[in-house]
This record gives sequence, structure tokens and C-alpha cells, in this order.
Amino acid sequence: MTQDWHMIDDLLLASHKNQASDLIVRTDDRVRMRIHGEIVTVSPDKVPAPTQQLVKEMVEHLMRNVSRHIDLDTIKSEDFQYSLENIAHFRIHILRTHDNFGIVARIIPQKIPDFDELHLPPVIRDLCTNTRNGLILMAGATGSGKSTTMATMINHMISNKPIHVVTIEDPIEFKYKSIHKGTVSQRQLGSDVASYPQGLNDALREAPDVIIAGEARDREVVQLALQASETGHLVMATVHATSAVGTMQRIVSSFGLDEQNAIRERLSENLRAIIVQKLIPKKSGKGRIAAIEVMICNSVIRHFILDSNRWREIPKAMEEGHTLYGSQTFDQHLQQLIENDQIDYEEGLANAVYTEDFVMRMGRE
Repeated sequence: MTQDWHMIDDLLLASHKNQASDLIVRTDDRVRMRIHGEIVTVSPDKVPAPTQQLVKEMVEHLMRNVSRHIDLDTIKSEDFQYSLENIAHFRIHILRTHDNFGIVARIIPQKIPDFDELHLPPVIRDLCTNTRNGLILMAGATGSGKSTTMATMINHMISNKPIHVVTIEDPIEFKYKSIHKGTVSQRQLGSDVASYPQGLNDALREAPDVIIAGEARDREVVQLALQASETGHLVMATVHATSAVGTMQRIVSSFGLDEQNAIRERLSENLRAIIVQKLIPKKSGKGRIAAIEVMICNSVIRHFILDSNRWREIPKAMEEGHTLYGSQTFDQHLQQLIENDQIDYEEGLANAVYTEDFVMRMGRE
């Protein structure tokens, strides 16, 4: 091994080879990996629980190329990107725990998957053909594959169109090749830009066609994302929510009561789609597949968005618009995954939004 190689690199390499999504290392604890959604503990015979000194050395090794100065004695947490050349990229999170260090690494494949590999519904590919303007929100819990789906969409856009995409990321995950018709300017929060609002303001002066706005976590970011979509850009942002209606509730609730009518009006005019996903274990036991809810903003949905009392009608409108618009609810897609023999009925039922209706939908008692 070269002098630049460390035990943490061996663990990252092993995680990649075992198709883990995450590696978890903590002082005096056994090393663990998340494989196909389940935590797997590495035998102490293979990898003994690392000491405080060893974990500190791992952290120092991982951070040796971080551009900004970081004092290990004072940090509480830190996020950055790390690469094993020609193997994989990793999103590294360093945390303090009982005054020791812990490391959580999310594995980011070097190859960006395509739509077929992710089994994404055709409507998501269709959304990528029109990059003129509007807002697309990508929602789901942490670890639900939002970043991967978004990377696939971006890669498809730049492969087929001569466009400029500007991203604001925390930290940068997937990397895009420079051989495509379009190009991507990636900016990392902290080192390239101070904040999401600053990045969004900057992006408007960076000749973008598409802006990836990061996480729409507060009023200011939502305001700027809407403003960018209103001025002729396609804007994509992520939201921590578990349904399309929940995503809109999250967005609207970041504003005061006196502003919410105006925000609903702006959403109805600019929102193109909400994509929500969660990962479900495959029936084969090998890996997970995304169950996806897609709300396409047709005229009926836009009408409902304006009146929050009618939001409960949106899921039915999404189901009814499946054939014409490609929209679908979680329960609709779960049914399809079961019928295609991709997931077990029990998994579908456990993840269904409306359990009793799902039992009837599937013809079960």
C-alpha cells in the first residue's frame, strides 16, 4: 500500500465491494455497514473495534485534503467529500460522540445510474425534456435515494441538451463528465459558497438554465427558488417530507399565515412536479427498489393547490391522472411493484399510506 493509504481506505473499499450504502465507525465499537437497508456488523475477528487514537488518525487521513483549515480539537461535526480514485466517492460526516470521534460515510458510485437501472417511471424522464422554467421538488426521508435520482435527471439533461446547470451542494456528491452537450458548475457549501441563499443569488448571475438549489429548508431558500423559477429557470430542490401533499405543507408552513395565500398562488403557477420516494427491499432479497409518488401539476392540481381545504383531494386526482399525465401515488406504485413481483405484499402493506384501502386495492381481506 502507498503511504497515502490508511485503514479507513480499506474499510471504504470493503463497503464499496459489499454494495453498502453507508459505513459507520466509532471509537471502541465494532465496525458496521448498511447493506440493502440493514445494519451489518463486521466480525471483530476481521476488524477489531478501533481505538480512540486509531479513529482520530482515520479522521486526520480523511480530512488531509480538505481545503479549509479545521481544528480537530474543537469541531463537533463536519461534512465533506472524499474519493478513492477510480473506485467511488464518499460523503463523509465526522461527529463527536462521548468526546470521541465517529465517522459515517455514504458511498456515492462513480457511475451515475440511468433511468432503467433505477426503475424510474417514464414521467421522470419526460420532466427532463423541458428545461425552460418551473420548480421541481424532490422529497423523501434521509437515505431514500433523492440525490441519486436527481443526479440521474441532471446527467440525462446535460447528455441531451447544451445547457448550463449550477448546483449548490452540501457536500458535492456525484461528479459529472465534461464530454456531454451540457455542463455542470458544482458549488460546495462552506468551501465554494457561504450559504444556500448566497448560492442561489449567485446562480442567477452565472448564466444558468437549470439551478439545483439544495435543500429547501427555510423561507429564504424557498423564496429564492420560486423567484428563480419565475425568471425563466428550471429549479430543482429537495425537501424532507414523505408525500406530495406533505411536501407542499412543509413549503407553505415556512411562511407566515399572512403570506400563505400568496405562496400557494406562486406554487400553483410555478410548480411543475413533486417527486417523493422511499426505498423498499426487493422480493429477491438483493437490494432495494424505489417506490415513487409523482404529482404532476396539471390544471386540476393547480386549482387544488390554491385552496388548502381541497388538498385532501389531490391524491385521488393524482391516481386519476396516471394514464394521461403519468402521475401516481405511493399506494398505486406499491401495487404495481407487487404485481410485477418486485416486492412482497407484506412490504407493500407496511409502506402503504392508506392501509385499509390498500388491502382492498390488492383484493385481500
